[in-house]
Amino acid sequence: MPKVKYFGILAETVNQAEEEVSFDSGNLEVLVAHLKEKYSLEAHDLQIAVNRKIIPDLSAFMLKDSDEIAFIPAFAGG
Repeated sequence: MPKVKYFGILAETVNQAEEEVSFDSGNLEVLVAHLKEKYSLEAHDLQIAVNRKIIPDLSAFMLKDSDEIAFIPAFAGG
């Protein structure tokens, strides 16, 4: 099962730093949409990484059971 990690404010929002998820579709976009709805994350500006690489097009990415998905909150720098 893929492991999902939450960072920063997102971990506080979902009340956990990580979880293993099972899902019917291997499509990353479907999984992200499901988790955003489940935890009410729609309002958060975030990036998604798989195996430590930012994924710009979620719809084109297919997951494997061994993948690690990270929900990373947007941050500002200066």
